[in-house]
Order: sequence, then C-alpha cells, then structure tokens
Amino acid sequence: MLKPDTHSEKILEYDIYVKMPLKEAHLLGYLSESYDNVMNIRHAGVDDGTVKVIVPADLMDEVMEMLDLLKDEIDLEVVRYEPNPGHP
Repeated sequence: MLKPDTHSEKILEYDIYVKMPLKEAHLLGYLSESYDNVMNIRHAGVDDGTVKVIVPADLMDEVMEMLDLLKDEIDLEVVRYEPNPGHP
C-alpha cells in the first residue's frame, strides 16, 4: 500500500486518485457521510477515469485503510496521491 507523509505540518490535504467504476463512486460518498468530514469526493474534471478524493492530512491513514478494505467489495485501485494545492 502507498504510504503518504501524513505528519508534515505544511500539507493540509491530499488528493487521492482512485480508479473505479464511476457507477460505484456513490459508495465513497456514503463512507464520507458516515464519517464526519473524512473525505470529499470529486469526479467532475478528472480526465483519466479516476475519482478524486480530497482528504485532510491527519485522516489520510484512515482513508487509505478504508479504501484498501473496500477493494474486497468493488474493483478499485489507488492510482496516486499528491498534496492538495489548496485555494488561495
């Protein structure tokens, strides 16, 4: 599994790109609703068929673990993650 640097004080959020059937993306939405503010799901504007998941840095380990467990239920792959650039 990918291991992000979740202890950097400068990184506030990460973008995780998950390749999965878009018809299953609602499952990530349900997870985010069941855990208050754990992640934000985006798929608009992502051109490579992935779903973008925005995660607070301090919850990155938990979200990565949830995604790993979800692999048993649906076809998904964490393609990459990167620090979220934030908004000015």
